Amino acid sequence: MKESTRLTVINLITWLFRLAVGGVFVYSGFVKAIDPWGTIYKFHDYLAAMNFGLADGLVLIAVVLLCVYEFLTGAFLLTGSFRRAAPWMSGVLMLFMTPLTLWIALKAPVADCGCFGDAFIISNWATFWKNIALCIMTGWLIVFNRRIHWLITPSLQWLGFVVDATFVSIVSFFGYSYQPLIDYRPYKVGEKLVEISDTAYEPEYEFVYEKDGQRRSFGIDDEQPDESDGWTFVERKELPSKNKGGDRLNSEKSLVILDENDDDVTADVIQESGAQLILFMPDMNHATPASSYQINSLFSSATQSGIDFIAVVAGSKKQIEQWRDLSMARYPIYTTEDTTIKEIVRGNPGVVYLEDGTIKWKSTLKALPYDDFMQKGASHDPMSYAVDTVSILRNIIYLYLTVMAVLILFSFAPGLKRMYEPWQRRRHPSAEGGNKD
Repeated sequence: MKESTRLTVINLITWLFRLAVGGVFVYSGFVKAIDPWGTIYKFHDYLAAMNFGLADGLVLIAVVLLCVYEFLTGAFLLTGSFRRAAPWMSGVLMLFMTPLTLWIALKAPVADCGCFGDAFIISNWATFWKNIALCIMTGWLIVFNRRIHWLITPSLQWLGFVVDATFVSIVSFFGYSYQPLIDYRPYKVGEKLVEISDTAYEPEYEFVYEKDGQRRSFGIDDEQPDESDGWTFVERKELPSKNKGGDRLNSEKSLVILDENDDDVTADVIQESGAQLILFMPDMNHATPASSYQINSLFSSATQSGIDFIAVVAGSKKQIEQWRDLSMARYPIYTTEDTTIKEIVRGNPGVVYLEDGTIKWKSTLKALPYDDFMQKGASHDPMSYAVDTVSILRNIIYLYLTVMAVLILFSFAPGLKRMYEPWQRRRHPSAEGGNKD
């Protein structure tokens, strides 16, 4: 193979690897930044599997830094910025992530690695082999990346770094403070919170009896033990069912709301007509009474406006009673699974507004516009609290791409000028040196 051909092949492969690795990291960092809460939950899953604890504030910092680091690595590779450092940034990340994903594939301590958030979920083994491929391409880029051209000139790359870091940080801020700017979960704005068919749900039970200190469970079709033989009835348990709460038309939605007796009241408490505000708390251990004033004023405002208000929490009866005492809650409180709450709304607490059972907006409690909804001048129209996250994200992306395009244009402007000048001289030869006698 001729030397020129060999160099052309090397450059082509390098460009392909740069685009592949850069694209993966940009996508991975972006979708994590879109939904920092989802990445926080995944971090906690990892820490729990490792029997390791970390303060919530440190987890948040780690999540934001990871989003920024991944996005910057990808953006540097795609634009040819910091051609020596960018492949090493990728290599450091892969040096950590590849053994981690091998452990996840072998031991399955978590359901999925969360490398692409909720946007794109792949199996643990697929994640590991994906990382092996990235390692190979990263190794190639460490050797050859400096041989191919940049899109942003080195003199402007520091500005590209600032723009990239600012963009992904702003996206993370909105995703954490409000809600994910793109919702990849089942409970999207504009959809029904609960979809139940006309088919009534018939619960299944088992009956627990005790004899000589030993307990046994009997199904409804089993012959029940005779108490004259020494058996004592202990309790009746409702069996878990995929159809609990009715036959779900959307199998992705699994919200089942229980009352204090653990009876399914989903169809009763989610109103099919009218307006409704639902306060969700996925973790009552970290539900601070400091938020109770804002919650109680929101409840008072909703009641004054004829809007139904309930709370759905993930907690024990003891935790609920403690919350009632500390917060002086006057609204009904129900329970459901914490994972379901985290799918519905981000934040602890989070708020969802429904009209005729349809989700109109979702928000963290802190992002709502008032600390006291009963103060003078406060709006009692819940739709005035809605935030158009789609428009926010679109404007942020447009601004980011525009600035990056300007940087690339300025980077190539001198070269374009040098190409233009000979063409001008050929077109107007008399202009050079003036007229001759």
